[in-house]
Amino acid sequence: MDQMSINLNRKPSFTEVWYEGSVEYNGEFHRFWLLDPQGSDYELEVRWFHKSVPKQVRAMYNEIINTFKQIQDDRRKNQDRNNIQSY
Repeated sequence: MDQMSINLNRKPSFTEVWYEGSVEYNGEFHRFWLLDPQGSDYELEVRWFHKSVPKQVRAMYNEIINTFKQIQDDRRKNQDRNNIQSY
């Protein structure tokens, strides 16, 4: 007889922040979640709301992630500018 056991940590390893977004393609909106696994080495991930997303839209995966990274970088730069103290 096969033996099997399941182990599960009681404390979370990291927290994910989910952002909602959409891609407009040929007049239709295809919605997605972008998962940001904060505090871990995991990569950003895009998950589509529905299975029937055209492959041309799914191919935008990397562009969606790069756009998110650019937005985050712009926010950090603006925040850094606002934190500069004048003497």
